[in-house]
Amino acid sequence: MQFAAEYLLACVMMGAAIGMDVALVTALYSNKLTCAKTRVKWISGVVGSHTLLPMCGYLLSFYGIKWLPWLTPLLGIVALGFIAVYLYDELFSDDEANPLIATISWSLIIAVSWDALWSGPAKSAQVVEWQSIFVWTSFIVVGAVVYLFTLAGLKVGNRLASNEQHTPFVWLWLQYSAIGYFGLLALVRYTFALDTPDWQIFLLSVLIVRGLLVKQRPLFSVSVSK
Repeated sequence: MQFAAEYLLACVMMGAAIGMDVALVTALYSNKLTCAKTRVKWISGVVGSHTLLPMCGYLLSFYGIKWLPWLTPLLGIVALGFIAVYLYDELFSDDEANPLIATISWSLIIAVSWDALWSGPAKSAQVVEWQSIFVWTSFIVVGAVVYLFTLAGLKVGNRLASNEQHTPFVWLWLQYSAIGYFGLLALVRYTFALDTPDWQIFLLSVLIVRGLLVKQRPLFSVSVSK
C-alpha cells in the first residue's frame, strides 16, 4: 500500500511538472483548435510526445548521455528551428492553404515537447529501487496526467475566448510569445548550457514577438481576425 501511494504520487508529480506547460500552451492555442481533426492531432501529439520523450530521456540517462555529447546542443538548434519556421508561417505567410501547415504543426508539437525529454534523466534517480514493470507503466500514468492537463487547458482557453468574436491582439501576442519561449529555452539550456532564469527567457520571447508584430498591428488594437 505504501509503495502504491509513492508510485502514484511520483507519477502525478512528474505528470503535473511537464503537464502545466502543455495546459498553458493549449489554452493559448485553443483558438486554433476549433476543428475536431486539428484538436485530436494536437492532443494526441502532445500527450504522445510527453509519454514517449520522458521514456527516451530515461533510456538516454540509463545508457549514459555522455556517450552522445553532440546530441544536447543539436536538440536546442533543432527545436528553435521548428519554432522559427512555425512563427514565420503564422506571422508572414498570406497563404492560408499552405501545404506546409500540417508538417509545421507536427514540428510545433515536437518543439514544445523537448522539455519532457529531460524529465527522463531526473526520473532515473527516482525509480532506482522500482521493479521494471512499474518503471515502464509509470510513463503511461504520466501520459494520462498530461492528458488531463491538456483537456483542462483546452477548456480554460475556450472559456476565455468564448466572449470574443475575434482573437484579441494581446492574446495572440501571448500565444506566440509562449511558443517562442520554448524555442529560446531549448537554445539556452541545451545549446549554450546556460542557467538563465525562465522569466528572463520568456521576457526575451515577448520582446522578440512584439518586434515582429509591431509593423502589422498596434499594441492596443481591440481585436484581429486571425
